[in-house]
Formats: sequence, structure tokens, C-alpha cells
Amino acid sequence: MPYLSVQEFYEGMKEQLKLSVLTPTVPLTRKIHSPEIHRPGLAFSGFYDYFAFDCVQILGKTEIRFLEKLAGSKKQKNMGRFFSFRIPCIIVSKQQNVPRDFLELSIAAGVPIFRSPFRTARVASQVTIYIEEASAPRISLHATLIDVYGVGTLLLGKSGVGKSECALELVERSHRLVADDIVEIRLENRVLMGRSNEVLHHHMEIRGLGIIDVRAIFGVGAVRTSKRITLAVTLEHWKKEREYERLGLEDRVYEILGVNIPHLIIPVRPGRNIPILVETAALTQRLSHMGAHPAKEFNKRLIQFMHPSTKEAD
Repeated sequence: MPYLSVQEFYEGMKEQLKLSVLTPTVPLTRKIHSPEIHRPGLAFSGFYDYFAFDCVQILGKTEIRFLEKLAGSKKQKNMGRFFSFRIPCIIVSKQQNVPRDFLELSIAAGVPIFRSPFRTARVASQVTIYIEEASAPRISLHATLIDVYGVGTLLLGKSGVGKSECALELVERSHRLVADDIVEIRLENRVLMGRSNEVLHHHMEIRGLGIIDVRAIFGVGAVRTSKRITLAVTLEHWKKEREYERLGLEDRVYEILGVNIPHLIIPVRPGRNIPILVETAALTQRLSHMGAHPAKEFNKRLIQFMHPSTKEAD
């Protein structure tokens, strides 16, 4: 996964987990290498065979009580080994007090410690979710994303081809806008999730009208915050020299962040009802997910009609 700095992590989670910094002199420059969390109880006891040192360490009530009971050379040895690893940061849950010697060793080793008032389970789950989302591969595309009959449809094409106008017509037909102009796409477990830019959320730019607020005009049911992308549709001005797909037998794909999704190219010219074509493309995509492919089935029947002997042989 892409590395996430402790500074970025703290800025993203300080309000959500009400984090306070117990080591203000320690810089937050270390990197978090894993979205997982680790509770180092076994490490404190001296077992380091499977110590996941490269992720966020969380100290709950059990770990703090164990630290308080450790004493003498055993404690010195175990804590010395613990801080010999390049630990990104430590979070103490339930607003617990950290033993002074542990805090001093942490400062000497350059490991930042944060404290949260929330329960350990809540801290662990929210940290995992945040790091997974923040470190997921992502890209921004000049496009429009619409939820059409439950199919996340990405409208692509050059500026001025009519993506926003098509999306506006689809919204008027009770489909839902996810993003216009800039679509932020994140890869989550080999799934492409698209959402709007924070600044442009549920707004559209329509030439001749300007900026419109889709949620205010059509209601909250006309927008959604994110959607899985399963279909790409490129709109382009009609080109006479180009041979466009007429049978639907060719399977085109569009690659985003290493994931291929079905791709259609729809030529735009006066008189063509582009929104209804996009609706039909989305419904056809739903059919294909159910195992039905009308074009291939029609082609098979046509071949059987042209060659009756093939049907008899079957």
C-alpha cells in the first residue's frame, strides 16, 4: 500500500478519535506501512517472533496494566527491544495514563504517542478503516459519474461533448448524480469506487445556465456520495471515418488503476437521444451480470438460421 505519514494520520483522525499528543517534542514524520493495527501484549512479554511493528500500535487496558506490573531487568530488556523497532506511532485508549518510564523511552526512540478517550475496540476499527481508505490507490478523472438503474456509469469524453447535459437529463429521469466534471476514483479490494470532489459535491456546470445545485433542485434522492463504477461510456462527436460498433459483439474495456471495466463508445450528433442510449447501456450491463448477452444470443440464432445443418448437428 502507499505509505501514510503519521502527520497525515493524526490530522485525519484527531477529531474523530479526539486524539491528544503525549509526546509533543517527537516529530510526526514516520510512515505507516500497513492498514492493520497491532496490540503488543505478547511483545511486552518478550515474544517478538511475529511482531507487526510497521503498523499502528494500540494499548488498551490490558497492555497498560501489564506495563505497570513489569519491573526490573525484565522490563528494561523487553521495553528496550520494543523500541528498537521502527514503530510508526502508539495510541492509548480510554484516556489511560502511560507509565512515565515508557513515555520517556518513547520520546528517546522518536515514537509519537497519542491518547483517545474512546474504547479500544472503537479505536481499532476506526483506525483500520481510515488507513485503508486513506492509503488506497486513487486517481481523478475529468468525467461524470451517474448511478443509472444501480449501475455506476462513468461518462467520458472531451469538454463540450455533452456529458453534463446528458447527466442532467438522466437525473431528471430519476437517476442519481454522484459526481460531475471531476470524479475521484479509489481502488478498494479490486473495486473501483467513485465519488465527487468535496468542492463540487452535487453541483453541475451547464453551459448557458452556469452552476446548478442538483440536490436543491431535484431533492436529496437525486444525488449520492459514492458509487461502484462498473461501466464506462465515452461520448464523442460523430466521425464519418470511424466504424462504430453495430452488433455489440466486441467487448471493449476501459482500464482504471489496473482494473478493466466494460467500455462503450457512443457517437453524438443532432437527433440522437443520448440519455436513453446510456440507460439502455446500463440495463444491458445488468443483463450481462445475470449471464445474458442479447447480441451474442442473436448472433447464435442467426448462424443457426443460415446454417440449419449446424442446429441439426447440435
